[in-house]
Amino acid sequence: MLQGKNVVITGGGRSIGRRLALGFAEQGATVLVHYGSTQKGAAEVVAQIRQQGGQAFMAQADLRQPEEVARFVQVAHDQLGAFDVWINNAGASANSSETQGMSEIEIFERMIGVDIMGTWRCCREAQPYMREGGCILTTGWDRALDGAAGFPNQMYAISKGAIMSLTRCLAAEFAPNVRVNCIAPGRIENEWAQSLSKSSRQAAVQGIPLKRWGTPEDILGTALFLSSPAASFITGQVILVNGGEIMR
Repeated sequence: MLQGKNVVITGGGRSIGRRLALGFAEQGATVLVHYGSTQKGAAEVVAQIRQQGGQAFMAQADLRQPEEVARFVQVAHDQLGAFDVWINNAGASANSSETQGMSEIEIFERMIGVDIMGTWRCCREAQPYMREGGCILTTGWDRALDGAAGFPNQMYAISKGAIMSLTRCLAAEFAPNVRVNCIAPGRIENEWAQSLSKSSRQAAVQGIPLKRWGTPEDILGTALFLSSPAASFITGQVILVNGGEIMR
């Protein structure tokens, strides 16, 4: 399906990004796995892809830093050539060990730097290297559409809402040569979800019409579709992958 295609995935060393990297490689794409500060996960993904007979590379960049984003995109182009798919998956967590000791404002500024500014810079830097008919994907959040109160939900909603708006702006700007769409996950099985109590997880399911949490596989399937010829007339859209919990 993706033989001969070049794919870049930011934050591709863990969780959803890891499944995206492995999944696109399984379809025959050459994949570049980006990481911010933790090389181990990215190296494991690259090694797994290569062990399975695929082609993969990795590159580091702090997406908050303009010069690092520019360098990263150039390195990616040097490794791969023209890009067919660019997936902006990287995001800053508000409740991980990386934020220990940080104030709410510091956490929010970090989130803006990685999620909003990092996505914007990657898109702007990568667009000149995109092959005609290429696809850029961004990452939103379904709760940005219904109002999410409290810390850190409010921060996520603001940052992901901005990305969803940016998606539409870039889709208009980059057309007709490059399509830009946004995947907005709902409750997806990841490290954070697995840290919740069984009762909390079960309670959450009651509000989901499809009565289950989503999986990274659900996000992969959506990304593969949006990157395929079957989606060649789709751009500027926000696709909710959330089991129907929020409908817009």
